[in-house]
Amino acid sequence: MPEQTRVAFLAEYRAARQRGDYDRALEIGLAAIEYDAEHPDEPPLMDEIRGLHLPAAA
Repeated sequence: MPEQTRVAFLAEYRAARQRGDYDRALEIGLAAIEYDAEHPDEPPLMDEIRGLHLPAAA
């Protein structure tokens, strides 16, 4: 997945969570899981989504 597409995908996920649209956030998460399964040689997109919920290190 091109970097620009990856960034847009994650931005859409963040926006859905911020709006409280958890149905859309779930759709995006499931799409990430499917994409990861179809492209095992690429960095996992779902890992990036999971990382959005972790506190940043100081």
